[in-house]
Amino acid sequence: MTRADRLDSAPPTVGQDAISPYQRLLRRLTAVSVRAKILGMVAGIVLLLGLGVTLQVRVRLQAELSASLETRGIAITRDLAVRSADLILTENTFALYQLIRDTLETNPDVRYVFVLTAEGGVLAHSFEQSVPPDILQVNPVDGTQPYRVQKLDSEEGLISDVAVPILAGRAGVARVGLSQHRLADSVASATWGLIGVTIVALALGLGVALTLTQVLTRPVLELVSVARAVGQGDLSAKARRRMDDEIGELALAFNAMTDNLAHSQADLLRRLREIGTLNATAVTISGGLGLTAVLQGTLDKVLEVMNLRAGWIFLVDDQAGPPVRLVVQSGLSAAFAAEEAERELGACVCAHVLRQGCPLVVHDIRRECPRLSPEVITAEGLVCHASIPLIAHDRVVGVLNVASAQAREFTAEEIALLDSVGRQIGVAVENARLWEELKRKEALRGQLLSQVITAQESERKRIARELHDETGQLLTTLLVGLRTLEQTPTLPDAAQGSVIELKALGKRIFDEIHRLAVELRPNVLDQLGLVGAVESCTREFGMRTGIKTDFDSSGLNGLPLPGEVEIAVYRVVQEALTNVARHAAASQVGVMLEQRRNALVAVIEDDGRGFDAEAAFSLTADNAPHLGLFGMQERAALLGGQLTIESVCGQGTTVFVEIPLTNDEDPGLSQEGDR
Repeated sequence: MTRADRLDSAPPTVGQDAISPYQRLLRRLTAVSVRAKILGMVAGIVLLLGLGVTLQVRVRLQAELSASLETRGIAITRDLAVRSADLILTENTFALYQLIRDTLETNPDVRYVFVLTAEGGVLAHSFEQSVPPDILQVNPVDGTQPYRVQKLDSEEGLISDVAVPILAGRAGVARVGLSQHRLADSVASATWGLIGVTIVALALGLGVALTLTQVLTRPVLELVSVARAVGQGDLSAKARRRMDDEIGELALAFNAMTDNLAHSQADLLRRLREIGTLNATAVTISGGLGLTAVLQGTLDKVLEVMNLRAGWIFLVDDQAGPPVRLVVQSGLSAAFAAEEAERELGACVCAHVLRQGCPLVVHDIRRECPRLSPEVITAEGLVCHASIPLIAHDRVVGVLNVASAQAREFTAEEIALLDSVGRQIGVAVENARLWEELKRKEALRGQLLSQVITAQESERKRIARELHDETGQLLTTLLVGLRTLEQTPTLPDAAQGSVIELKALGKRIFDEIHRLAVELRPNVLDQLGLVGAVESCTREFGMRTGIKTDFDSSGLNGLPLPGEVEIAVYRVVQEALTNVARHAAASQVGVMLEQRRNALVAVIEDDGRGFDAEAAFSLTADNAPHLGLFGMQERAALLGGQLTIESVCGQGTTVFVEIPLTNDEDPGLSQEGDR
């Protein structure tokens, strides 16, 4: 019978009648045996420790994984925005959908991708049918924000929706949704693992605690102190083993538990480091730097994270020359880098990686690398290296090599990480090459367009000259003959009226031919310059159409302008006025020329019926393109400028043209152009 049982069975006394329920409960607890107390203490400590560490690691892991997922989503969306800008501007919908598919394939966490226009319409998306309206209405972003992230609750769970404006919102918005399903699975797996460790430790602790004796008070208190330290995150704290008895065993079990927790935490940190490496690589690739800078930054980051001494990258050369070339290196001596750059691959491991597209590890460079001289390898001090293929669209575009100065084994996790980095680099290399090819084709298109416009202007000059010199002279001769016939005294009255009508008709034809010749190549452009030519064109337009006109200029008096700039602006104004006469039904039109900073600006504004500018520039089968508008746009773009049309149905139209007066990319554009 325990002491508490004896107290309960004893007859009540006067003092017991005054004992409170709290004191009675406290007396029962203090009457429990030391063995039970220690058992309860150990169980409580282990549970508190396990649950505390589990909760702490869970919260920390969830926060870090969420931040990593958000960073990765921002990087992916920024990369999508940068790469889709040119596709939107060139209206390359097929390539835009291909870009969306590539984004989905290379990023398993991405659940949907779509691109919006600046007005909110959908350009391209990854959904099976259409973008759900609920998604379109959330996460708005304007051009002043670099990005915006919003958490969405879906049937799959939480979705991190990332929105990044394209060209400050002028070209649209890129939206990417990343599922947090894998994040939740990782957190749940780690949590259950820690709970399992806690349960095992609890069972072990309870088993050991059953054999403890009353002399364990001091070691147990020390164990409590260590447990508190571990609960605060210090997994390096250890329980001191004073004796080889049960207390010592408990200390060993506690230390084993903290070691397991430390190993689990180290594994989680390693996984976080891998995710951080992939995110850093994605950020570097999407940073808008040149290919060499991207490769160098990625290589340096990989070497830093994996604690390796040197690395180098080969790229397959699609042009004439060696099949591969050394692009970047880090940590190599000049002699080693020179041999890597100059010698052919031959039977090297790198050649096998290029052919097979799979990673390989060289454990002893001196014995296994027949391509480099032993003296250079010995002087370099490198022992082993791993060769990773750079893959883009199932094609090997290069090889990533990382080397260590000490003998080591590259684990499967490290090879998998390097392979993921290699695939990201491969996609970046392929995108860079496609971008260079696009720029080359765009430059060629510009040259061809320039030649077409030059030939067009030459043909306009020839036609204007023939109209003036040949057709004009013939009409003059005809008018002189009609005037002579009109003065014949024997001419009948009926014929006299016909001659007068023919003479008036000939005069109108002569005036119309003169107007056409002036429009084809106005002499006033050569005589008075751009301002005088545009003012004359505006005034003649008002007289011919009856529309009230207004002209104004600012900052252009005496300013020498290149001939190609004058011709382009004059033709744009001429085409805009022609469109007003044909389509606008306007009562008033205004033309303004001015210099703003280092640019020439022309504005043509009318109060007509207006139109849908976006639809006018579309190239769909149901809506044939307006060639005049495209011609205006191409003329401005050829000189590095841009054309903007603002129009609302029923509220008029404003055409805004801005052409830079200096163009560093085109040395042929001089301030004294040939007019």
